[in-house]
Amino acid sequence: MKIWKWGLLLATILIVPLYLTFTVLPDRVYAEHNHESHEHQALESSPDHEILEPRVPAGKMAETKALKNIVAVNAKTLSEAREIFTGKGTCYTCHGEKGKGDGENAGSMNPAPRDFTYTPWQKLRTDGEIFWAITNGTAGGESGMPPFGDMLSDEERWTLVNYIREFGKTGGLANNSSIKN
Repeated sequence: MKIWKWGLLLATILIVPLYLTFTVLPDRVYAEHNHESHEHQALESSPDHEILEPRVPAGKMAETKALKNIVAVNAKTLSEAREIFTGKGTCYTCHGEKGKGDGENAGSMNPAPRDFTYTPWQKLRTDGEIFWAITNGTAGGESGMPPFGDMLSDEERWTLVNYIREFGKTGGLANNSSIKN
């Protein structure tokens, strides 16, 4: 074999792996090990980024999403939840009676309280995330939601999760005046 062929073979054997190592593979490795979820990357480019941003810290997200609601959804539990929402839990003062984030204290909050009627948010957040936010409160900006983990029982907080879910449904029971306070 001629020397130039050996040189070409040697160059191919060395250059191709080096090219792959420093150009193509780092992007793949980064994508596989990137700590930001695809959900987060999609949110970054969304015009609703701040509205849809999760309030659960990234390090707690997996365990939080795995939480399962222990309270059945029915007229009785939703009625109890409404009493908590408009009474003991004081939720309505920030989120408003209809869950739109327009309560009497909403104007002084940054970030603004969640609008529970907003369908994209309802679809994106899990019951576990809502439960976590009620339990631990949310940090952010000048103010955030206070924690209710010491004030409300687990069952009461899960009941509120169900009630919050009803705000996102057209004709949901939370918007139904037949639920008595």
